[in-house]
Amino acid sequence: MRMRMLLASALLVLGGCGDDDAEGGGGEDNTTDHRSNVTGAYDSTGTLSATLNGQTQNGELEDTVRISAASGSKTALTIRSESLTCDQDLRATMTGENTFSTSEGSCEVFVEESNCTATLSVTSGRGSRATNGPLQLTLEGKFTVGDCFPLPVVGDFTLVLTGTRTGAESLPGVETRFLHVTQP
Repeated sequence: MRMRMLLASALLVLGGCGDDDAEGGGGEDNTTDHRSNVTGAYDSTGTLSATLNGQTQNGELEDTVRISAASGSKTALTIRSESLTCDQDLRATMTGENTFSTSEGSCEVFVEESNCTATLSVTSGRGSRATNGPLQLTLEGKFTVGDCFPLPVVGDFTLVLTGTRTGAESLPGVETRFLHVTQP
């Protein structure tokens, strides 16, 4: 009998603690702010893979990626690329001390080599930065090219970037530059 009462008391205490945290309770956000582990500007290189009708084309690219702390919570981030023109900066959420996941978003990129504009609809993404290490960023989704062909061309893309932190903070109003993609 005594064991049941102890077990019931423990469940009530644990249940009460869990409800406040699980529902947010409208109280103070006690989450530790780890955004400074990933924020900053990164000179990045990587690969853009485009898949259309089962065929994959890979291109190497260079970009500058800026990650900033966003308002709203201690886990909110924004991601800006100098090569992509987005309706809004891509949104991301910290998932650990050095990791984050991106939300859906839409961006355009002008590919100078083909004189075409592609719309990138980001459906998922993730990133990380080990302590004093490089940024690792992966974005995935659908691309549409409509201004180079009579009918829009739609396929899948994966963008994988590795970047070195430059020390510069995120800068508002950064001028967009062309995305240079080369065949390996």
